[in-house]
Amino acid sequence: MTMPDDHMAARSFGLKTAVMIIAGLIALFVTAAVLVVVFGATKSVSRLIYHTIDLPGFVVFALVITLCLALALPTGPARRIAAIDLAKLSPTFIAFSVLLISVVGVQVVYQGYGFSMDEWMTQLQAEVFASGRISGTVPEEWRPYGKAMYHGFASFDPQTGTVASNYRPGMAMIYAAFSLVGLGAYTSAILNAVAILLIARVARQLFPDHIEAPVIAALLLATSQQALAASLTPYAMSAHLCLNLLWLTLFLENRWLTHVMAAAIGVATASLHQIHAHLFFALPFLLTLLTPLRWRVLAIYAVIYAFGHATVSGWDWISFNRHLLPVMAEAPSLPQPPSGPQAGVLERALGMFRLPSLLDWATITANLTRLIAWQSLALVPLLYVAVKTKGRFVWRRVLIASVMFSLLPYLFLMPDQGHGWGYRYLHGLLGNLVLLAIPGWIALGTLQTKPRFKAWVILCLAGTVLFMIPLRALQIGTMVRPYAAATALASQQDADVVIIDSYRVWIGGDIPRNSAVTPARPVQMDLRDLSAKQITTLCKAYTVIVLDNDAIHKLGVRVSADPFGPLPDDFDAIEAALAECGS
Repeated sequence: MTMPDDHMAARSFGLKTAVMIIAGLIALFVTAAVLVVVFGATKSVSRLIYHTIDLPGFVVFALVITLCLALALPTGPARRIAAIDLAKLSPTFIAFSVLLISVVGVQVVYQGYGFSMDEWMTQLQAEVFASGRISGTVPEEWRPYGKAMYHGFASFDPQTGTVASNYRPGMAMIYAAFSLVGLGAYTSAILNAVAILLIARVARQLFPDHIEAPVIAALLLATSQQALAASLTPYAMSAHLCLNLLWLTLFLENRWLTHVMAAAIGVATASLHQIHAHLFFALPFLLTLLTPLRWRVLAIYAVIYAFGHATVSGWDWISFNRHLLPVMAEAPSLPQPPSGPQAGVLERALGMFRLPSLLDWATITANLTRLIAWQSLALVPLLYVAVKTKGRFVWRRVLIASVMFSLLPYLFLMPDQGHGWGYRYLHGLLGNLVLLAIPGWIALGTLQTKPRFKAWVILCLAGTVLFMIPLRALQIGTMVRPYAAATALASQQDADVVIIDSYRVWIGGDIPRNSAVTPARPVQMDLRDLSAKQITTLCKAYTVIVLDNDAIHKLGVRVSADPFGPLPDDFDAIEAALAECGS
């Protein structure tokens, strides 16, 4: 492996370079703020998070990274800081420390809650798997209202009562397995800690002559604000990162058996959430098998990937569509027709495809900026040094291509992400960014006479832990806790049915949560998915209440006095039915 001439490469990195990097980051943050605030980049929940969390985060990021530089200016302290031997740290100790922080954060910050519907779908489907089934069955009395009980991210058929998450099943399976031993809420925390151990292993494989490389890799991932935030959630993002790194270390082992294992892990990764993510990550690495041509190894991946991905693509049939066949044949005679087969992966992708507009490009730029702002403060300085050093890291282009390939589908399918901490669509690529930064640290290794830059980097690692991570915990907790409390409030009502007025409660459709195995009273429903006739029928048969908007607002959830759109044609009739129900 060719590496930089460290002494010649690192001599020019000092105060001027640090100031330039900070100025560049500030310019990027300002640009992103203008794109969001002035030109309308991002939308809906993503835009709300940008205003309330990301924009303040930019300011704090810039202040803390500048403070770290100021602390590195005095020569004496800078020399002492730069002389710290980080190789004495153990990646295992780092991973275990992060695991403890995540376990506390799951309860204190996130309260074990699935904030977004992506997260709730993991928990809903995991409960189904833990019960020994593939899909849930809604009791017949509630089937007419299933759409209001289960978010659109779940597949529901009113005739059969079949309900299941419409995401791939892998993350829910892992969550269910951990739930069987009481650790379901900590699934991502554990996977993130394993990812830290794996990034250290990969760094050792790529930089075998540099003893600090595994430790620096572990530290950069451990201080990634985005990685730590994801570790608190039921999102599949920590699993994507963990399995991508497991795939990479097996691929780099470069033995027949490890390639077979890597291909199997690739299929498992494709099953986690969305099928495309792993393929785009792995493709640049697989292309290296063409020069020189290693057709036997390529055949291993081709056969296992083809069979495995076909199976993963057929999950909609396994979990949902097969239940519809008996009733679809009888559809003309049924009072309520079946919903029809769930669209397949390719059909969904084609339905979402579009050429990116200028606003889409602005949104992608804003999201890439939030990706940077949610990493360790030390990452960008090290990436800059890595780019500027002489010599060549042989895997650099492949790692960069993996990131670029992974970004590609979102330009055409989903420029914005909705909920998420940082830019979660590229979460599985955080390992790539860390590995690309390692040559930067190696280049700084001989900076004996000019220690300020290296001291600044070390202080950035500390500043992330002392300032940025507590800030993110505060920000995330402030946003999540009101919704967790609102869901708890709905479940505590003394009624058969609780309706949430999502016409006035911001993101109110995310509050109702019902088991797909044994829906318990009070059954929670989203008003947007109920007709006036259904409300009248419910009120005649059950004790029904509408969750008090004032009570929800006191919990910290945004509530509007007037309904916000889109409003259905029968909205006045819905309001009248609710008023009659409560009289």
